[in-house]
Amino acid sequence: MAVAPLNKFLTVAVPVAPGITTVYTTPTGVSAIVLFATVANVGINTYPTLTFTHRRKSTATQTFGNTRDIRVIKEAEIPPNDSLVVIDGRLVLERTALISDSIVVSGVQSGIVSITGAEYDHVSGVATITTEENHNFNVDDEVTMSNLNFTVGSGSVNFPDPQRSFIVTATPDPKQFVTNAGIAANAHTYSNNGLARVAPLQMELVVSILENSTS
Repeated sequence: MAVAPLNKFLTVAVPVAPGITTVYTTPTGVSAIVLFATVANVGINTYPTLTFTHRRKSTATQTFGNTRDIRVIKEAEIPPNDSLVVIDGRLVLERTALISDSIVVSGVQSGIVSITGAEYDHVSGVATITTEENHNFNVDDEVTMSNLNFTVGSGSVNFPDPQRSFIVTATPDPKQFVTNAGIAANAHTYSNNGLARVAPLQMELVVSILENSTS
């Protein structure tokens, strides 16, 4: 008996954090269609830019991991109080035995500061972040963070999730701020990889996707 196709609609809504972020990867056994994608400037008197990329990675044995990036749009500027429609038609993403497709975004904005230290209480979720330079954040500011590497047991993990924003709850020092990163099951110890960044939230991305699967 034939298996009827299964359609699934989903929305990916994420802040654009500093650095390069994979916002969606097509699951195994699924072909996906990006129906719509837009990015909004939610900053104040800012002119950030966004690069939106279709990434195709080889999953074939002989070429495993080879990656090809095709930029759908490169460093597009979003004016204050405005948004940019990146896709208003269709973009097909595939996942087969040979290839894996993803959506990757990167933003350029003002106010990005390097992170040099982080103390995280996994029970309360409170995180105290130390920056290399003055962060210039105020209480209730919304920020994004990326590439914070923590040791958890015998492994490591990037935490917190770069696909969410955080509210500044205290600023005890010009180079230190406090936020709630959410609770976790295990203790986390920060391991400085030199890549961690924090920035005021300036861009938010919304992508509407249709997944089609026969499994």
